[in-house]
Amino acid sequence: MFYEKTIFEDDFPIHIQIAQIEEYPLHYHKDVEFVYVLSGEIKLINGYGSYDLKAGDIFTNSSYEVHGLYSTGKENVVTIIQLSNHFFTRYFPDLPQACHRTYAEQDLYGKVEALRKMMLSALSDYTKKTFQYKKKCIEQMVRIIEYLNENFNLFAFEDQRIVNFKGDNPVITERVSRIINYVYENHTNKLTLEQLADQEHLSTYYLSHLIREYIGMNFREFLCFARVEMSALDLLGTDKKISLIAQERGFSTTMYYEKFFKKWFRLSPQEYRETNRPKTLSHCRPVQMEPLAPNAAVFCISRCLSAVSAQDPSTAAVSRRQLDIFVNPKKEFGPEIHRRLTVVITLEDFQVMGEALFSRLSELAATEVHLSLPARENSREENALADKLREKGYPVRMTWKNDSQQRAFFGYDSIAAVVSVFQETAFSGEQLLCRLRDQGSAEQVLKGTPACLTSGLICKPSYYAYRILSAVKGRILSRGRNYCVLRITQGGTAAYVLIAFHFNDEIQRLCSWQASIHETDEAIRSFQDVLNLDFHLSLEAGRYMVLNYSLSHENSIFNYMAQLGFPEKVTLASGWAQLLCTQPYTHVHMEQIESQMNIRFSIQGAGLQAALVQPVL
Repeated sequence: MFYEKTIFEDDFPIHIQIAQIEEYPLHYHKDVEFVYVLSGEIKLINGYGSYDLKAGDIFTNSSYEVHGLYSTGKENVVTIIQLSNHFFTRYFPDLPQACHRTYAEQDLYGKVEALRKMMLSALSDYTKKTFQYKKKCIEQMVRIIEYLNENFNLFAFEDQRIVNFKGDNPVITERVSRIINYVYENHTNKLTLEQLADQEHLSTYYLSHLIREYIGMNFREFLCFARVEMSALDLLGTDKKISLIAQERGFSTTMYYEKFFKKWFRLSPQEYRETNRPKTLSHCRPVQMEPLAPNAAVFCISRCLSAVSAQDPSTAAVSRRQLDIFVNPKKEFGPEIHRRLTVVITLEDFQVMGEALFSRLSELAATEVHLSLPARENSREENALADKLREKGYPVRMTWKNDSQQRAFFGYDSIAAVVSVFQETAFSGEQLLCRLRDQGSAEQVLKGTPACLTSGLICKPSYYAYRILSAVKGRILSRGRNYCVLRITQGGTAAYVLIAFHFNDEIQRLCSWQASIHETDEAIRSFQDVLNLDFHLSLEAGRYMVLNYSLSHENSIFNYMAQLGFPEKVTLASGWAQLLCTQPYTHVHMEQIESQMNIRFSIQGAGLQAALVQPVL
C-alpha cells in the first residue's frame, strides 16, 4: 500500500478529503495533490524535507513524490485535493512532470493569497454541492492549474532548502521549466550538460551559468538530486539492493549514490530504508484521520473564504455582513405559525394544465381555491371545474376578475418575488394568497404578473417560496430582518427549520415599482453583497438529518431569459421548457453532534437558504 491508488468518480476527476489528521503515513501516488491547511497546524514530510504547515499554507505533492502528514499534537483541519492526471492531461499534457512549489514562508507578491481564494472558491462549491458543482469545480481547477503554471511551476535551492522560483523574465522562466522537466524525465539515463545544451540550442557555458543562477546549484548537483529524490521510491517500495538502485537511477557507483543521498536525507540509503519503511502506508499502518461532517466542512470553508475575501482589496466594493445567531430550542420567542394557502386559478389554467393542475395544488398544500371568472355569470365548464375541485377536497369560492389592463412588475418573475413573499407574509397573519399561473400565450415567457408559474408552466422563484411557507408550521424561536428559526413537529418529534433571505431596498421594491425588465435585471445583477449567517443550535446529543435548500437568481427563469436578451417571444421546440432547471438546490447529509449544531448560510446577492434539522431515531 506504499503506492496509494486514488479512486475517482466517473464524472468527477477530483478527489477531495477534508479532515482532522492524526497520521497519513508515507506514501506516493501518480496524481498531483494539494494539501491546504484550513486551521491549526500539521507536519508534512516530502522527500528529504520536513515542513511545519500552518493555517493558510498550501503544499503541492507532485507525481511520484514520497510524502506523509503528521499531527503536531495541536488540532488541525486539512483539505487534501487530488487531481486525476488521466483527465487533466487533456488540458495540460506536462502535468505529471510539473514541479509546482506553492509553499512560501513570505508571500511578497500576494500570489499565494490569490491561490488560496481560488481553491477556497472551488471547495465552497464542492462542500455546498451547489448547482452543477462538479462542472464548476472542474472549471475552477483548470484555472488553478493555469495559475500554478504561470506562477509556481519552478523551484530553486537555497542552503539545501527548496524554495519557490523567483524569476520575472518569462523567456528564462519557460526555459528553466523545460530544463527541470527534462532532467526529471531523463534522470535514469546518462545525461550530460552537452546533451542538454544541444536540446536548448545554447552553449554549455551559458547553460551552466543559467542553471547555477536560477536553480541554485550546478547541473551535476541538480541531476544527482533528482536521482536521489526519485530513488526513495525504490528504497521504500522494493527490496532491491542499494547497488542496483544506484545503477538503475543513473549513478556510476554505489559510493557516489550514497554520498549524495546522505547530503540531502542526512541518512545513508540503508538507514533511510530501515527508519522509514515501517512508517509507510500499509494495512498495519493505515491512515488515521477523522473526516469533517458535511455541515462542519461547509462552515470551515466559508469561514476561511470570508477571511481571505475580507483581506482582498479588489472585493472592497462588496459589502459583507456576518451574523451569529444562537438558538435555544427551549426558549420560545414568538407565536405558533400555521398558515393556510389560498390559490387563485382560472378555467384557462385547467384547459392548459389538465390533471396536472391538481398536482400543483397538492404540491403547494393549498387549503382553498378561488376560481376567477371573466364574467359575473358562471359557464358550464367553470361549474364543472368547481365541482371537480370540491371532489378533490378543496373548498371553492367563485370570484370575478377585473379585466382592466394589469401593470407589469417584472420583480414577480424574478428572485425578488421570494423576498416580497417572505417580507409581506412570513411573519404577519396566517392567510396566504397566490395566483397559480400567468394567463395568455406561452411564447411570451415573462409577463410581470404575480403568479407562481409562467404561461408555459415553468416554475418561478415565488412558487418555491409559497411551498416553503405553506409547509412550515411551528413556533418561532428566533427572528430577525434576514432570518427566522422555527421549531416544528415531524413524526411526533421536534425538528427545526432555519430560513435566511438576503436583499436590499432596491430588490425589495421590485414587486411594487414598475421598473422595466432591464432595470429589474440590472437591480438584481448589481446587488452582489454577501450575507454570512452562522446558526448555533443547542441540541441534545445524537444523530441528525440536515436537509439544505437554496434558492438563487442563478437558475431562475428570469436569468435564463436574461441570457437570451429578453426576447418578446420564444418559439422553441416542444418540451424545451422541461429542459430548464429552475428547482432549488437541495442536499441531505447526516451529522452526529454532542451538544451544538453549527450551520452556516452564505448568500451572495438576492436569495434564500433554508435548512431542516431533524433527529434520526
